[in-house]
Amino acid sequence: MGFQERNAAWTGAQREFIQLVSRSSSPRIWSVWVEGDTLFYKWGQLGGAMQEANERAPVVNAGKKNEVSAPANALALGLRKMELKYREGYREAAISAHIHDEIQYTTLDPIEKPAIDFTKPLPQSLSFYKPLNSAGAGLLKKAEKGEALYTRKMNGMMHVLVSDHQGLIQLYSRRMLRQHDDEVGTDKTWNNRFPDIIRGAAKLMPANSILLGELVVHDQKGEEDFKAVQSITKSLTAESLERQNELRASGKYISFIVWDIAFWMGEDYVSKQAVRTRIDLIHEFDYSGGGLRPVPVFDKDMFKTADEAVAYAKKSNWEGFVLVDPEGVYGDKAFNFKGKPDRPGSACAKLKPSFEDDFIAIWDPANGHGEVSTKGRYGGQGIKCVALYQYNTKGELIYISNLNSGMTEEMKIKMADPKLWPRVWKVEYKERTYISEGDDTNALTFAAYIEERTDKKPTECINPEL
Repeated sequence: MGFQERNAAWTGAQREFIQLVSRSSSPRIWSVWVEGDTLFYKWGQLGGAMQEANERAPVVNAGKKNEVSAPANALALGLRKMELKYREGYREAAISAHIHDEIQYTTLDPIEKPAIDFTKPLPQSLSFYKPLNSAGAGLLKKAEKGEALYTRKMNGMMHVLVSDHQGLIQLYSRRMLRQHDDEVGTDKTWNNRFPDIIRGAAKLMPANSILLGELVVHDQKGEEDFKAVQSITKSLTAESLERQNELRASGKYISFIVWDIAFWMGEDYVSKQAVRTRIDLIHEFDYSGGGLRPVPVFDKDMFKTADEAVAYAKKSNWEGFVLVDPEGVYGDKAFNFKGKPDRPGSACAKLKPSFEDDFIAIWDPANGHGEVSTKGRYGGQGIKCVALYQYNTKGELIYISNLNSGMTEEMKIKMADPKLWPRVWKVEYKERTYISEGDDTNALTFAAYIEERTDKKPTECINPEL
């Protein structure tokens, strides 16, 4: 019985997975099981201490014809997590032996050692780095001394261009998929959606090369349209091509913005070459073939401080910058085969303005929404955190994350009554992740409560990116 067949027959019993190979660490173990409406999982290095966590699944679409019970939703969440782990290179395993108190596993599905081999499709477990979410003191100090570079963070969706051993171009998503999850067939790959980018890459890239970049929709003035990028990547191929024609008719175009070189003519640049070497080469390329453009880069002559750069980005309505140390070398953090990106934070981090959005806030711990504080001054009844939600375009209530910052002590005491919820809150945050973009969760980073939106109903909190 294969992985998908085991998934179809799963009723919640514990299943073990092992990630056999990564670049610089021992194998990892991950397991999952469901009890009632609660999903449990644990993880850790093979032979080391294990971490455990659980999450209670809510009822979905309560009172509607398509209602999903909490236990059924817990199973669905478990299946989703197993699918994601499979893409990260984990394979289901069974204990085969105990040798000197050490557990040994046998995988239930065949697995090949992952590697970058230009004669084969790249493995789905391959993951290239991401910038750290916020710059640390060391990198900021370099910026203050004029020793850092500001590369513009484009508002698009990360993709990977590969020129194989024969010089044939293949386009991959960040999750190293060759096409949409819901499509099969050699005529429905990303290549078929973006022929201009493929032609431009074929003129620019030698064999055995990999470019990292962002698919960006922009007009002639350079204004970006992130929702348009989503529409042409999340829709199926025929619809995507139709939408691109509509965008062109309205004066908008899609480009692949090159922001790094992973491999060049078989040489590992992203791990071994300094950032400046890679950026200089990006700006030496001949982009006359069309479809590709270099990432804009700014230096100390443009901004005296990092704060000045952030203010400029906000004024320009830009997503922000990626601050880089031009002499930095990413080493083992450049890429891995764990399915999750490493972050070379000492040499690469985001500089972004704060953002705001409206969320549905719910506090009802007995039903899995938020948590009760155990602090004595609340008498064991105060609020520790509330749960934030938004609706997707299908009208489904989607959990985002818990929030505990920004609330006053008075709020945590006086509002500790489930009958007072839901409420609509304006929340400030620095960054957010989306499962739809390959992240593990829909979550907010450095989030804090700002104010209550008494003029807005919960049903108006709709996010088409979910």
